[in-house]
Amino acid sequence: MKACTIIVMTTMTCIGALIAPAAVEAGQGNSQPGGSSDCQQALVDRLDNLPVDELDAEMVDAVTLLREEEKLARDVYLTMTALYDLSVFPNIARSEQQHMDLVAKILARHGLPDPAEGKGVGEFSDPWVQGLFDDLVEMGETSLIDALTVGALIEDVDIYHLEHILEHNPMYDDVNLVVQNMVAGSRNHMRGFVGALDQRGETFVPDYITEDDLEEILSTPMETAVIYDENGDILAECGRGR
Repeated sequence: MKACTIIVMTTMTCIGALIAPAAVEAGQGNSQPGGSSDCQQALVDRLDNLPVDELDAEMVDAVTLLREEEKLARDVYLTMTALYDLSVFPNIARSEQQHMDLVAKILARHGLPDPAEGKGVGEFSDPWVQGLFDDLVEMGETSLIDALTVGALIEDVDIYHLEHILEHNPMYDDVNLVVQNMVAGSRNHMRGFVGALDQRGETFVPDYITEDDLEEILSTPMETAVIYDENGDILAECGRGR
């Protein structure tokens, strides 16, 4: 496992370089915020009513990368689903599909090409993302513990990347709306993978978010029936608008 971890973390460090300038198992059934259709509709309605301002080059790159990152996560979890009989993988894969769909809406709103269009599971437009997928799958195939660790690694990077976008995006409300809800989903995913590791006597140490940030995530409940607005405030809970 150690050699694989070194390969994967060295490759994942590239994500940090790209973006710097620019409930445990039993509770894994619904890891995406806004479990109800009413809440999801509240998110879509909010998005549709936000202005479509032209994205600058940095934000175009960030959103395009985000689409492939979310596909990578979904595809890794689908691949692990075929290897291990553990609900955390298919449940979170479904949530990652929702993340992919949200990013696709942003790309479509701004008339940007979709790097995931026409790509099957494990296929990517960016050769670097393709290599990262291959490395992660190779690591996850080794054992169930390695597969769960891969999941936590992916969510570690995702949370870091999404928080970076929020911190450096003062003007694109539609992007912020989507990212606020994606990062809440990623916090749920982290709770799921770390919880599953903990049940098996394993400890996950993050490389991107801080250990204090991880502890805060793990000490708070799953965010399963809530939608956030572009500022991170609650927009709807179980279909009740605010």
